[in-house]
Amino acid sequence: MKHLPLLLTILSVLLLSACNTTPIKQTRINVDQPLAMDQGVIAVQVINNAERLGQWHREWGEVIVARLDNQQALKQAAIAKAKSKAKGKPIDEDKVDWDPDVYTLSARAHGTESSQVFVGAVPEGNYAIVQLYSYYNDGNVVSWISMPVFSSAGEFKVEKGRFTDLGSVVFQPLLNIKNDSFWSQSSKQKAYVTRLKTSAELGMFVREHYANLSMSVDFSDPLGWQRDILDPIRDSLGALSRDNAYGNKAVSIKGADYNAVLAKFGQLRLVSDRRWQQYDLPTDSELLSAMELNGQLLVGSERGQLFEKTAEGWTNHAPVSAKEAIVWMGTHSQVGYALTSSDKLHTIYKFGSSAEQWQQIGQFKKKQGQTFWVQNGGLFAFFNQAGNLNIINDNKLHWYDVALQQWQAKKYRSFKRFTQLKSGVLLGVEVSQWDGYGDPLVSFDYGLSWHKIQRGSSLFSNNKHDTSLAAVLSDGTLVSTSLQKSATQSKRTHKIITLNQGADQASDWQQQGPLKVNCHILLPELTSQNTLYFLCDQGQIVSTTDLGQSWHSEVDINISQMQKQYEEFVASYLEGLKKAESTVADNEGVSE
Repeated sequence: MKHLPLLLTILSVLLLSACNTTPIKQTRINVDQPLAMDQGVIAVQVINNAERLGQWHREWGEVIVARLDNQQALKQAAIAKAKSKAKGKPIDEDKVDWDPDVYTLSARAHGTESSQVFVGAVPEGNYAIVQLYSYYNDGNVVSWISMPVFSSAGEFKVEKGRFTDLGSVVFQPLLNIKNDSFWSQSSKQKAYVTRLKTSAELGMFVREHYANLSMSVDFSDPLGWQRDILDPIRDSLGALSRDNAYGNKAVSIKGADYNAVLAKFGQLRLVSDRRWQQYDLPTDSELLSAMELNGQLLVGSERGQLFEKTAEGWTNHAPVSAKEAIVWMGTHSQVGYALTSSDKLHTIYKFGSSAEQWQQIGQFKKKQGQTFWVQNGGLFAFFNQAGNLNIINDNKLHWYDVALQQWQAKKYRSFKRFTQLKSGVLLGVEVSQWDGYGDPLVSFDYGLSWHKIQRGSSLFSNNKHDTSLAAVLSDGTLVSTSLQKSATQSKRTHKIITLNQGADQASDWQQQGPLKVNCHILLPELTSQNTLYFLCDQGQIVSTTDLGQSWHSEVDINISQMQKQYEEFVASYLEGLKKAESTVADNEGVSE
């Protein structure tokens, strides 16, 4: 029991930790060779319930696991070796250095967007996840962050020739992760890690990535987490994270009287005239796209999953490989179109219904968002005035020429963010070679011409503000946000600005009310009549019907309840340790 207080300290304090001297073994699976005879395969999906981990860290780079069942044997072997070297001299056994077996799992990027599936092969034994780790080095900046796990997730077993499916583990920030101080503070209320009760069913994903394992690994009856007394609290923490899922992707649902917010953990929020409905889809993955086709609501997700809303619930289709994520869907003239993302490609499909096979009609190479010298634009889809599908890929516009039966292309603008409203209006944030995000733009003629919105950003402006799109009210009023200063203010503040339809773009912008603190991102896809919606840092959504004079909470994130539940978890863990140590002491007393 000597190591348990140390684990509790690491669990509770949640400090940043640097790399230690313990050697970490690789677990990569060779796609061209069979699995080693003494090994089993592990897979775990890690979900960060936030937009990103930090300025330099979008996601975790490694999951570190340690073997538990052979630690005493390793320690005794080290002691025996030390005694042999001492040649009869006495040694302090407690001071003998020894290394546990520690392994790193790597993520497979094909088919996921923000969720990560970590896969590896390790020897048979009992294990625990000890740490989530991320390292960044661009030649100018070196940064690393880590999150202790240990009993927050529990223990699991690996057997040779078998698959261990750990489902989903969630990293849940309890403070604002966008604050620069998040990773430098030691508050035990900073964040927690827990496992989800639901199963992610990762076997199909692993088999598609490693076809060679089908002959050497049994996927039919996967192993999982071992149950213990902390499971009810883990389940409560996981349910809280699921109920308070972070969702920053808003979608205009063409042909419907509602719009959607797509979130992590399969959470779908539909809104119509400020009336919200939340649906719990049968997946832990992030929802990425949505549309109505022939009156049926379809929702696309990671790992090739497509969900259809029916009278009985949600039907899960698999129209594409688990190596693809369905990142966009749209419809015109009762034909559906979808855009998927894999490791290096975007693929375009069309289809007539959710049940029929999807027809591939094009592929486009992915470009990095930025290189050392160049900021690149993303890939976005929209329909032109004739209803034909157009694709923007960095600085090229592609369209399908039906007569020639091939894609045509021409030079075009580059965008970091882009959306098309139900009215056909296009909104975007163009690429800036200075810091990535440039000016917001709007097009009222399906992309034939674009109008720039000057929003008063400073040289060192708020990046949250810089990424925001504009919006359009029902009367054609253009809405954006800007850094503004009135005659009575000494500093500029973020405010809503408006431009009436037909007014002069250069001079007729009007200042309105201030933005709500930490709520800077306009969600134009949700705009209804005169109601504007904004996304806040921790995933809350607020609205205003009077251009910022008053604010209403629409989607709340219950941080205080998650903090309370986590404190109960730590208290229960501590009580369990006390009982275990008391039992050991009683047994030792009886034996004496």
